[in-house]
Amino acid sequence: MNKKGFTMVELMAVIIILGILMSLAYMGVTQYLERARDATYEDFEENIRTGATNYLIDHTGYIPEVGESIVIDVSKLICEGYVEELQDPHSPTKGGTCNLNSYAIVTREEDTSSNMMITYEACLSCSEYKSEACSKNITSFTRLTKDADCEVN
Repeated sequence: MNKKGFTMVELMAVIIILGILMSLAYMGVTQYLERARDATYEDFEENIRTGATNYLIDHTGYIPEVGESIVIDVSKLICEGYVEELQDPHSPTKGGTCNLNSYAIVTREEDTSSNMMITYEACLSCSEYKSEACSKNITSFTRLTKDADCEVN
């Protein structure tokens, strides 16, 4: 008798192998996406720090005194063109952003003979991510917020 085709065991073996390959591919893609999101958050934090630095270069009157800190809202930095909108990587299709609750903390540590020691920390607050700087108590700091005539998401 001339039988053509596969046996049930052969078909099951192929299905199992394909299932294993698919699960390995899924894990690889998932890890890649997580690393990409983490890199995006790190880039956002760097953009906030750079935007705050550039803002204070242009607005030297807001540089804090030695030992003091100020907070600059990201919405202000976006409004004035120092930072672009921060699209939340966890909700790219929903149009979610990390703009409203994120800010930069600028602290003037000390002055040397020719330089000011200023540190910049970024509090990035997205739907599923919050940077370490967000845990600092900022209630006593001067806060620079966006003007009323500027709309930021």
